[in-house]
Amino acid sequence: MKKIFKTPAILGVALMASLSLTSCLGDDDNSYDYTEWIEMNETYISKAEAETDEDGKPAYEKIVPKWCPEVYILAKWHNDRSLTASNLVPMDNSTVDVIYECEYVNDVVLDTSYSNTTWGDSIYRCRPLDNIVGFWTMLTNMHVGDSVTCIMPMNTAYGVTSTSVMPYSTLVYHMKLKGIHAYEVSGSK
Repeated sequence: MKKIFKTPAILGVALMASLSLTSCLGDDDNSYDYTEWIEMNETYISKAEAETDEDGKPAYEKIVPKWCPEVYILAKWHNDRSLTASNLVPMDNSTVDVIYECEYVNDVVLDTSYSNTTWGDSIYRCRPLDNIVGFWTMLTNMHVGDSVTCIMPMNTAYGVTSTSVMPYSTLVYHMKLKGIHAYEVSGSK
């Protein structure tokens, strides 16, 4: 009988302590107002969507993944895609070799696989589906040899709750698909 009464009491004390701690945490004046950052990111996307090439055609192609029609990325190709059209396109679970640079819309570089060493660029080997939605979508729309600038709105990047990337960030990736190491990885049987 003693355990029956002690357990709710302990849970009640723990609940009250956690509610007190939560209310104390809410009084912190160190919260950041992302209003200007959000506006800067949305403006960047709008300008990219409105940008045209010398022929008056959109400079960026809007790519919507079939499996998630609520999101999109923007892609500006830097190569003649007719020359890579017969090359392989990775599947979701292919193992690919890619080089990339990732930056915020204000040109601050976050990450890069490019290097300035005599050894050349570092290859990032991954499966498309193991990455953020925008990177995954872009890789599965590239042919080996394609080079692209990809704009990933925040809902295809890291969203609002990331510890490594500023919340509400649109990311700009410069990518080149170097090869497909393993076209498709079969599932375990």
